[in-house]
Amino acid sequence: MYNPATIANYFIKKHQEDGTLTPMKLIKLTYIAYGWYLALRDGKHLVSEKPQAWDLGPVMPTLYHNLKKYGKEKVTEPIVENKAKSEVITDEDAYFLDFIWERYGNYNGVKLSAITHTDGTPWTEVYPKGTNLEIPDDLIEKHYKGIMEKALGETA
Repeated sequence: MYNPATIANYFIKKHQEDGTLTPMKLIKLTYIAYGWYLALRDGKHLVSEKPQAWDLGPVMPTLYHNLKKYGKEKVTEPIVENKAKSEVITDEDAYFLDFIWERYGNYNGVKLSAITHTDGTPWTEVYPKGTNLEIPDDLIEKHYKGIMEKALGETA
């Protein structure tokens, strides 16, 4: 398992020149990667932190706090956090993160946020306004398995 900042840094280092990496986009990409990883790896965790349901959707709290200094501006450099600096993403996990980017990287943070807020998503199942609650892994895994099955059906 990785620190959420390690996953965000992967996207930052690889796609920084893209010019679309806002805090919201990085937070949502990390959450979406978390969900797909649960679905593809039968409940195995990509990151060591559980997502929470906040006003603005699913959030990894430490990632939010690391990125909030940017506000709505573009993220221009990797997150400096001791654990994130020392973690190395495996080739297999890098391939997986590239898949996430291929599928979702063209969307901005607002669109990714809308994707994670649609009816029936894990966030809508647990979010009570004004309260930050952990989103259960079983809801996330079930949701992303459904997305995965739909995507496989479209390619068949």
